[in-house]
Amino acid sequence: MKNKTALEELDSKITLILEKYEILKEENRKLKESVELNRETEAELRNEILKLREEEELRILEIEDIAQRINQAIGKNNDFQISA
Repeated sequence: MKNKTALEELDSKITLILEKYEILKEENRKLKESVELNRETEAELRNEILKLREEEELRILEIEDIAQRINQAIGKNNDFQISA
């Protein structure tokens, strides 16, 4: 009778370990999915940052060009007013 009880206890412990294993396995799967999703999101955000930096550089160049044109226009107007 004791042997049967010991076997039943062992069976219960094994069943419990297997249940815990399945739970941990599922948690691990979810964590892997989360990590992969975060990596994809990070890559998308990095690309967006690069795109925004490039756009900013272009805007700075445009502003510099506009400022240069304004300075040239002011310089030409000053030359015109001085010589008149």
